[in-house]
Amino acid sequence: MRAAFSGVSLLLLAACGGPGQAGGPGVPEVVAEASAAARATARIPASIADTLTIVCGKPFSQDATAGTLAELFGAADVIPETLDGPNGERRNITAIYPFDRSRRIEVTFGNEEERTLLTRVTIKGESSEWTGPGGINLGDGVASVERLNKGPFTLSGFGQPDGGYVTDWQGGVFKEIAAGCRTTVRFSLPDDVEPASAIVGVGGHSSHEPAVLAAAPYVTEISISWLEEHEY
Repeated sequence: MRAAFSGVSLLLLAACGGPGQAGGPGVPEVVAEASAAARATARIPASIADTLTIVCGKPFSQDATAGTLAELFGAADVIPETLDGPNGERRNITAIYPFDRSRRIEVTFGNEEERTLLTRVTIKGESSEWTGPGGINLGDGVASVERLNKGPFTLSGFGQPDGGYVTDWQGGVFKEIAAGCRTTVRFSLPDDVEPASAIVGVGGHSSHEPAVLAAAPYVTEISISWLEEHEY
């Protein structure tokens, strides 16, 4: 009887990978990968995980603060930063998911010291898990944005510090997506494109212009911003 029990025990140990390997070869790695995936998924709060859209409303309403954002996204993922501006000036922002390129958001507050009175939320780069208002995505071309805006728009000339921004939505959907809130979009040119001189430098250009379309600009920055009283 004892011999039979020992044999069964040996069989069970062999099936489990032997002493010290109860999970079998490779299982610890699988568990670690699953845990890492679970942590990554949990980083975006369930309340906004289905939309991942920057909107003119909670959690990005005007009364939002660094504290309210930290409650939602986690204090470790809401970090103050100082960045270089386009003309050499330094500007203070609060980064959400600062080290995750696919989820990073930049928030600006009217009161920088206390980080209260939210004024702007921005996503930028080549791609993001976040979407701008109305379905605009990083990487969208002029035609896509025209379709979402339900009409053409005006761009500032390229090749300058403030180049490629939409300066006038020409009465389209994005002129005012919510009361007191506007959408700002910036286009960049592909590295291998040499734009026509007609769209370089100071001046406004319609999204319908052949030279603009030929240059194939694409969205690299999307933001929503709350207007101050004097801007209404």
